[in-house]
Amino acid sequence: MALSLLHRTPTQSPTWSTLTGKLRYSAFMLAASSPFSLVLFGASGHLAKQKIYPALYVLALKKRLPKEYCIVGFSRSEMDDSSFREHVAEAVRAGMPEVTEKALSELLSHMYYHCGQYDKKEDFIQLNTRLLKIEKGWENRVRLAYLSIPPTVFAGVLRNLCAGGIHIHEQRGDFRCIVEKPVGHDLQSAEEIQRELSHCFEEKEIYLLDHYLGKEAVRNVYYLRFANPILERLCKNTLIHHVQISASEAAGLEGRTGYFENTGALRDMFQSHLLMVASLLTMRLEGDEAFRTNRFKAMEQFYLPPATDLNDIVLQGQYSTGELLGRQVAGYTEEKGIAADSRTNTFIALKILSRTARWQGVPFYLRSGKRLEKKETRITIQFQEPHLVGKGSSPNRLDIILHGEAGMRVYMQTKLGGTEPEFRPLILEDPLVCFGDCLPEHGLLLLEAIHGKQQWYLSFNEVRFAWRLLDPIQAHLTKPDTPLYTYAAGTEGPKEAGKWVERDGIHWF
Repeated sequence: MALSLLHRTPTQSPTWSTLTGKLRYSAFMLAASSPFSLVLFGASGHLAKQKIYPALYVLALKKRLPKEYCIVGFSRSEMDDSSFREHVAEAVRAGMPEVTEKALSELLSHMYYHCGQYDKKEDFIQLNTRLLKIEKGWENRVRLAYLSIPPTVFAGVLRNLCAGGIHIHEQRGDFRCIVEKPVGHDLQSAEEIQRELSHCFEEKEIYLLDHYLGKEAVRNVYYLRFANPILERLCKNTLIHHVQISASEAAGLEGRTGYFENTGALRDMFQSHLLMVASLLTMRLEGDEAFRTNRFKAMEQFYLPPATDLNDIVLQGQYSTGELLGRQVAGYTEEKGIAADSRTNTFIALKILSRTARWQGVPFYLRSGKRLEKKETRITIQFQEPHLVGKGSSPNRLDIILHGEAGMRVYMQTKLGGTEPEFRPLILEDPLVCFGDCLPEHGLLLLEAIHGKQQWYLSFNEVRFAWRLLDPIQAHLTKPDTPLYTYAAGTEGPKEAGKWVERDGIHWF
């Protein structure tokens, strides 16, 4: 029986003051103070509806938007301003537990729509004319082009942002180009996108967005280490046996059939999300100006373990029909638009190592899958075997749960009464919730882009290295003779994944 020390969290959102020992509200709240124009390419797409519009609503609700701003949706779908606003309102109401109509109406009054083709210069010239009319009288404005579109249509948009006059230079205001991941589908395509972006824009104008880096819980991986010396000093190979980073999703394709069929789990989750979490866990502490540089230095130390058979370091799976949350769900190849013989993976387990001195020899096991039993993102650090071993003893463990029932759990052990060394678990846990200025990840990252803050955006160095690391794995997974294990929806994943890690003497948590 475990002893759990659970601390209840306050119902409001304060921060902790180390000076007074009291809870207080954050004195600094990030807001857009200067006028801005945001052009959202892919305005009728899945990401805009699921993430961007609800995030913009929260910014309006929390009064983080200036008096003068406009948001112009651009896509190939036929709509006018009125129908676009209805489209946005529907997405906000579907994505939020409750909606304040006054805040929603205020947001919608700043939203417009422009129908056009991504490769047609004349449509961009017309868009720029419209923007200039809306922006008349604005001072120190910022223009943002948000590319929520497939990488295959980037080239036309980037070319026409410049040719059509959307890209403004310093004497007329600041400009940002936000590119939502994935940046390409392999190293070669990522380098092509980099060349296209660099041809049009300066480095300070390019913002490569991975929404994971806007999650407060993910950012906390870095701050938990360096704000707590006791934890930072434990992060070394003499004390740590291995690390697991798991991102499980209960959801399936959610209307993104075409995207996922051409992407798969490795490109979707590992190329940026999970490698970013691993990099934050292993990076060095430096000043803010070197933050992205040091995050990349940590990432580039990861490598694939030497293996004569790549199946020893990676395993893939695909979900089949099963029961999830009390209902039957279809298997991947039964989803609408998916071929019956599709070999696209929906589950991946991968082993990597780091050359960083203090992490050398510590294996990192990364896994992610769709249609698993629950949605949760977790870092598990298992420490080395205890010096004193007795009945019931087990290694210490630290769980940092980033999504789901977010929190931290420290698994220790204490002796039972009696003359023999017999132990029982002692679990110290606390919810890991956002206190203070809490915003949805896309809203927070957008405000940071408006302010010119790039620390929590990807660098091209990181993008290129991630593809360079994973391209050989992707090539292996697509071979017809590479095993693709099935697992029932609503389970933990392929049973073979458990046997795969058991060969290294561990098990999944």
